[in-house]
Amino acid sequence: MLTFQNIALLDVLIAGIVLGGLGYVRRFTLPRPPVGHSTASDVLIMSCLVVVMPVAYLSLPGPAVSAIFGLLLLAGAQMTLAPLAGGRWATLLSLLLVAADVAAAAAGSGGAVLVLNALLIVIAVIGVSSLWAQTGMKAGHVAAFATVLAVYDLFATGLGDLTDRFLAQVVGQPFAPLLAVTGGSAPVAAGLGDCLMLTLWPLVATKAYGKAAGWIGAAVGIGLIVLVEIGFVTGVLRSGMAFLTVLGPAILVQYVIWRRLRGAERRTHEWLGLPASEVDTSGRVERLAGSLRAARSATGMPAGTWVAVAGDDSVVGHGPTPGTALRAARRAGYEGAPFVKQV
Repeated sequence: MLTFQNIALLDVLIAGIVLGGLGYVRRFTLPRPPVGHSTASDVLIMSCLVVVMPVAYLSLPGPAVSAIFGLLLLAGAQMTLAPLAGGRWATLLSLLLVAADVAAAAAGSGGAVLVLNALLIVIAVIGVSSLWAQTGMKAGHVAAFATVLAVYDLFATGLGDLTDRFLAQVVGQPFAPLLAVTGGSAPVAAGLGDCLMLTLWPLVATKAYGKAAGWIGAAVGIGLIVLVEIGFVTGVLRSGMAFLTVLGPAILVQYVIWRRLRGAERRTHEWLGLPASEVDTSGRVERLAGSLRAARSATGMPAGTWVAVAGDDSVVGHGPTPGTALRAARRAGYEGAPFVKQV
């Protein structure tokens, strides 16, 4: 039901995610995946997936869709919690949250499902957006992605019924991709994509153009949410309006303005306040290649093994998967965020 209390609660949750992301990204460093830095091709791939995946989900039964999003939220929660609690505790806590969500759904406790879903989404969105910012995703990439999402959402939600059919399939289910504060067929909620873009843009804007850009981006996003909700309450807008059709152009406009005011985006090391000498990669390729050759020739290390490489290019852990290599590095006493590579 669309009431002031429900709307206020949703706004508080959204603001919590956005502010939580701004606080998390600078305090905790997430292990970088072996795919390297974000590039324009990554944006193209994500855009294609956004268009294709909802169509694919409609061909699957509801439990299968829930299972897919459950695995995604589990991975996102574990990644986010790992720097706070350590890998094992993060895995345990994430599994407990997922299991509790499944148990609540089996017991018919809709309220518990809403709370647990919201908690998983909050944790996962903060971690994923922080990872993208830390792996070099540029403000231009986010602006381009937001523009694609705006066009897609216009046709899928505003002019078509694809989103409505998808929501009918997942509403009320565990791991539904909705930050919802009410149940029923028309919940007061924000989509997972909305939450991700609202959180991601302030992070990359901060990295690219400074704190002012980040705080303005956060204020604009939250302000737009409030304006759209006022439109729903007053009847000016119909419920279920595609929010990304508003947010996407707002992100693009901010990017263009900051680009004109500040010029080129800051590099990641400038954002973190590191002197250039600390990120100098002179000779790094040769040293890293030597470390990998040494690891490959080590006794008992089969082909395809993943190794964790420290900042001094020494191998500090290895295993059959990236995760086991990271855990081996932690067990060996390495507390940093190693580079993970397959030999």
